[in-house]
Amino acid sequence: MRRLLRQARLLTALALFFALPTFVASAAPPPGEYFNGFEVNTAGWFNFSGGTIHREASGYASGNGYATGVPSAAGNWHARLGIDQNPDTCASGGGPQPVHSGPFTNWGGYSSFFPPGGYFTRVDVYLDVAWAATHFDRRFDWSSAISTPSGNHRRDFVFNVGTEPTGFVISASNNGNRCGAFPANPGRMPVHVMTSGWYTFEHGFTGVAGGPLAVILRLIQKSTSTTVGTWLLADPSDIIGTTVGGNRYGWFVQNEIDELAIDNSQRTGVVSTPGCEIKISDGGWITALNTDKATFGGNAKVSANGETSGNQTYHDHGPVQTVDFKALTVDAVICDDDREGAEIYGTGTVEGLPGEHEYRIRLEDNGEGVLGTGDKYGITIPAAAYASGDQTLGGGNIQIR
Repeated sequence: MRRLLRQARLLTALALFFALPTFVASAAPPPGEYFNGFEVNTAGWFNFSGGTIHREASGYASGNGYATGVPSAAGNWHARLGIDQNPDTCASGGGPQPVHSGPFTNWGGYSSFFPPGGYFTRVDVYLDVAWAATHFDRRFDWSSAISTPSGNHRRDFVFNVGTEPTGFVISASNNGNRCGAFPANPGRMPVHVMTSGWYTFEHGFTGVAGGPLAVILRLIQKSTSTTVGTWLLADPSDIIGTTVGGNRYGWFVQNEIDELAIDNSQRTGVVSTPGCEIKISDGGWITALNTDKATFGGNAKVSANGETSGNQTYHDHGPVQTVDFKALTVDAVICDDDREGAEIYGTGTVEGLPGEHEYRIRLEDNGEGVLGTGDKYGITIPAAAYASGDQTLGGGNIQIR
C-alpha cells in the first residue's frame, strides 16, 4: 500500500509540470506585479507534496547548519524550504532516483496573455559554499514556467543546481529532478559558485506577438550585482500568442537541501502608459470572427502616476456563441506612442461562468467621426474560449488620446 501511495504522489508531482491548480494570493494578479519578500506572510507560495515553506527572521539559526545566522537578503524576514521527507522515485539510466518535491508560487495568478515587452521572474537564494563542500551532490531545481494562450502548461525553464567539493555547480535546461537534469552537464555551460552569499535567479521572458519566445536565465551575485552565468533557452515551436501565453508557476521541482533560504520572489507586471485615455462611443459594434454581431462600450484611463480606471462591456448576440461580458477591473492600459493603438487588460465576469476571468481588448483609432475610417476592436476571453478577432467597426467610434 505504501508503494502505491508513493507512486500516486509521484504521478501527482510529475503532473504539476502540466497543470498546477490556480490559487488566490494577496498580491496583484497578472498583469499587475507580484512581489513577496516574506516580511508579513508567504502569500502566493504553497506547500507541495512533502516540500514546505516557512518564514524565519533575519539571522535565523538553522537546525542543520545551512546558511545559519545569515541576514535576510532584504528586510527582516526571509523564507526557508523544508525538505520532502518521503520522496518519490523516478527511473533513469542510473537506476531509481529520489524526487524530493519542493514548494511553488503562482506569482499571484496564472495568465494566458504574454504581456507587451515581456516580463521577468526573480527569486533570491542563499548559496552556502561551506555547507555544500561537506554535503556532496545535494540538488535543487528552480523552474519558472510559461502557459499556453488557453491557460494550460506549455514549458518549464529550469536552473539546475548541485553541490560539489568547491561549492555549487549550476546550469540550465527545460527539465528538472535527477531523472531529467544534471547540473554539471558539460553541454549546458555549467558555472561554479565558490563564494557564499545571496544570488538572484532571474528568468527574462522576451519576444513579440507572432514571434518566437526566448528565455534568458541569469544568475546574479546580489552583493556585487555581478552576472555569474547566463543561459538562453528557446524552442522554435514556442510562438507568442499562438502556442505561448503568459506566466505559469515558479517551482522548486526538486529540493534536497533542508532549510534552503530564499527571499524576494517577484514577477514583473505590465506597465500602463501614463496619461493614456480611451473612449468608445456611438454604439460600437462589430461582426465577430464567428460571424455573430457583437456590441461593446466603455472607457479606460491612466493617471499621470500610472493608476488605471474605467469600465468595459461586450455582448456577442449569437447565435453561434452568446457571450455577456462585464469588466470588474481595468488593470493595465498600454497605448502606442502615436495613440493609434492600445491594449486593455483586466478581469471580468462572463455570464454562465463562475469566478473572475482574464480579458484583453485590442483597439485601433484610425480616424474620427465618419463610419468606415477603419477603427478596430477585438476582445479575447480565454476562460470562455472566446476571441472576436480584431475587427473593423460596423458602427461607433474609438478615440485614443
